[in-house]
Amino acid sequence: MGYNVLSKYRTELMGAAIFWVMLFHAFDLDLGFRLLNWGRAAGFGGVDIFILLSSMGLTMSLARREQDYSAFMARRAERILPAYYLVMIPYTLFGILYRGNPWSSLVWNSTLLYYWLRSAGAFNWYVAGSMTFYALTPASFRVMRDSRRREWTTAAGVLLGLGLGRLFMWEEYWYVMDLVFRIPIFVLGILMGFYVLENRKLGWKDVLFWGVWWVLGGVYLLVRQIPGMSHYLLLARLFLFTTIPMCLAACWCFEHLPLGWLRKPLRLLGTYSLEIYLLNVSLFSEVPLLRKLVSFGPSNRMYYLLSFAANIALGILLHKLVETLWNRARKTA
Repeated sequence: MGYNVLSKYRTELMGAAIFWVMLFHAFDLDLGFRLLNWGRAAGFGGVDIFILLSSMGLTMSLARREQDYSAFMARRAERILPAYYLVMIPYTLFGILYRGNPWSSLVWNSTLLYYWLRSAGAFNWYVAGSMTFYALTPASFRVMRDSRRREWTTAAGVLLGLGLGRLFMWEEYWYVMDLVFRIPIFVLGILMGFYVLENRKLGWKDVLFWGVWWVLGGVYLLVRQIPGMSHYLLLARLFLFTTIPMCLAACWCFEHLPLGWLRKPLRLLGTYSLEIYLLNVSLFSEVPLLRKLVSFGPSNRMYYLLSFAANIALGILLHKLVETLWNRARKTA
């Protein structure tokens, strides 16, 4: 088995990631077991999987075809912004009309400046963060491509990300940490992209390295339990150690176990992950749609079962709508 499984099963991994994020946003869902509830509460790690696979895919795209920077950014914007605007505009107007948010929030959300200005009525950070990573990708790709020792270059990038995370770890800058914390994963994703392109195999040294890396993540988690250490060892750092081993382990299972029954729904979720995410962080996380109508009991399992089903269905419809509108716009042009 080689690193190419990360590309082969990329959609399934994206599906698992979006489901994990949805569980994370289901903050009052009780799964009945302490370990499962802890896993749900750590679901923001699904975004690290998004970032890893995104930078990996962008690296492969740039390697196959050298692109002008403006054309590269235009393609990325074409992929992410139409669905974003279809969700963001009604969400922002709802905040203005019913929550008293300023009309300026529509300007800041439309220009993606909301994340950096920390404006009132700001949309979720992910779209602005993704566009920032897209903007950094071409230069990062060239640095890695021209490097003779990509692993050392990656290590330098990871350390730079960790240093920036420490630099911004102050209350007034906390709002940018969603992005800064994920710089190391972004850099690792570029390395994975080159490994896939080189058709690099997972030899025993690779397995040993990622196994040890996974164990270090466990040690990190244990040290966090020491009183006072959680202030310095943030849970978000755990996914620096676990994201790639988790993805490789999942790919091994997809490759060697009869998991067709699982891969099919994960592919569905992965295909529409962007639209599902956008609706999840706006409509389904912040608007108690069904809660006012029906009581679902203390565990909220039935509520989230219905909510997730509606979220996924509407995400698929949103994707189809964007596709239809975009195709019509192209024909008109």
